[in-house]
Amino acid sequence: MFDDLRQFLAALEARGKLEQVRGADWDLEIGTINELVSEKQGPGLLFDEVKGYPPGFRIATNLLHHKIGQKLALGLAEDMTDLEVVRVWKDWMKQYRPLPPKVVPDGPVFENILSDQDVDLFKIPAPKWHMHDGGRYIGTGVITITRDPDEGWVNFGTYRVMIQDEKTLAFYASPGKHATIMREKYWAKGEPCPVAMCFGQDLLLFCLSTMPIPWGTPEYDVAGYLRKKPVEVVEGKATGLPIPATAEIVAEGFSPPPDQDSRPEGPFGEWQGYYASGSRQEPVVHVKNLYFRNDPILFGQPPVKPPVNTWFPIPIHTASYLWDRLEEAGMMGVQGVYVHGPGNRIIAVISLKQRYPGHARQLATLAGAFLQGGACTGRYIITVDDDIDPSNLDEVLWAVCTRADPETAISIVPGFLTSPLDPMLSPEHRQRKQFTTAKVFVDACWPYHWKDKAPPVNRASDELRQKATAKFKDLFDRV
Repeated sequence: MFDDLRQFLAALEARGKLEQVRGADWDLEIGTINELVSEKQGPGLLFDEVKGYPPGFRIATNLLHHKIGQKLALGLAEDMTDLEVVRVWKDWMKQYRPLPPKVVPDGPVFENILSDQDVDLFKIPAPKWHMHDGGRYIGTGVITITRDPDEGWVNFGTYRVMIQDEKTLAFYASPGKHATIMREKYWAKGEPCPVAMCFGQDLLLFCLSTMPIPWGTPEYDVAGYLRKKPVEVVEGKATGLPIPATAEIVAEGFSPPPDQDSRPEGPFGEWQGYYASGSRQEPVVHVKNLYFRNDPILFGQPPVKPPVNTWFPIPIHTASYLWDRLEEAGMMGVQGVYVHGPGNRIIAVISLKQRYPGHARQLATLAGAFLQGGACTGRYIITVDDDIDPSNLDEVLWAVCTRADPETAISIVPGFLTSPLDPMLSPEHRQRKQFTTAKVFVDACWPYHWKDKAPPVNRASDELRQKATAKFKDLFDRV
């Protein structure tokens, strides 16, 4: 694992997975180049000499859209299969022991400090990523740091951030997110919420920022556990919030109650492939300090139209979490869990060894309860037998097409939480703030009462495959 974004970029470059781009325009051109390269699961991109900005003010994108980048960021072996990655991450998190951050007096993030009237957010080359975006989004690969005013623990999460003016940022977060809950606690007391937003940092921190870490568990403590050493942090000079000492760019300030200041935010091209949520009045952050390293690097992780996944190609942020929760609930027979679709959030697949009647339906129902909080999360939940690899969508569709009787195997249950980013919310539901969705449960397992009489699968045995592969090794080395 790495101490900062620069070490990660050096590791990518050593593997031939980083390309330098010079002279691109922040206005749509950088976003378009990133989109074209990410669609091909191409290399990471490091933009320099951005139009209108001095050399050295750089933007790094497409760092996690390919599996090598994701595995490097998380400290996973590069030869692991996708399902092994999900399983190993689940097991790591199951053994979690907190290792809190270490406060240090200084760090590279304090190499440049702009305070109060000197703050100018446009000094950072924040792109306009998509054609119909409502502004320049400095926060796509962001971690937003807040502290609970009652319990005292520190959270960070990823919420989109648009520049409003030289000293003001939008602070959009969906209902139910930890930062949303925390800031509302401050506002209920009539106080502004202290906030620090990091726009480039060790990618492990960003990865954790996007995951459903339980309430009350600081992501810094999880990062320390995974790195086997504490994350070094400095204290923000205005808020006292812990900031990664090696962060590239940080804006620190306060978010007032919305009745004191809120401004139009959006639209923004989101991970579902749409401008789903339009423009609305949203809370803001008044920036008191802008910190940045010499030759700073803005980390961009802008959403791209599916089938490109915005966060990671391997869904540890959803599948590992779900697998762990099912095991914690005491469910037996789970062989594997994977999540497919936009954002790796929407189509959850559970492979199980059926032990009793109703086993598959029970697992699916629990999964529907556990997968919630984000737009469209767990909208489709599919259970399959243990001979199906849940990470292989072709195999999953084969099971759905041949083992699920449409008359009896499909259930639709309304009333689950979604978010304003859900493109299927009707205008009437948006107006009422009725952010709910139905979930579809598909039982693609052989019916329990006659599964032992299911027709045999048309596939050579493992023994025959091994013999043929060994005997005709030259052939299989060529194909």
